[in-house]
Amino acid sequence: MKRRFGKILIMAVAAVLAIAPVVAAEEGCDCDKPYGGYRASPRWGWYGARQNVTTANEARKFLEEFYASSNIRIGTIKERDGYYEAEIYRKSNTKRDRVIIDKGCGRIRSIE
Repeated sequence: MKRRFGKILIMAVAAVLAIAPVVAAEEGCDCDKPYGGYRASPRWGWYGARQNVTTANEARKFLEEFYASSNIRIGTIKERDGYYEAEIYRKSNTKRDRVIIDKGCGRIRSIE
């Protein structure tokens, strides 16, 4: 009885694994937008969209747009090899964060 149940279970798992790629292909893959849109702005599209950042002024513009709904100000922006580094302050001039903006893809990431 146990041996027969084990064989049936293995066959069922094998069938599910064999059918899964076919079902996924029929439903389509939204691979270009893994987490959906996250910013309602023409500058920011779906999560992970690549946008080259070529100047410090462009990096400042990206940051101002990214933090538009926050009560912050952008401090100095330093150009580094491959990225820009920016100081982020509250309106009360207390330091809130330090971020980098990747030159190749525009990704903003906290480093502090």
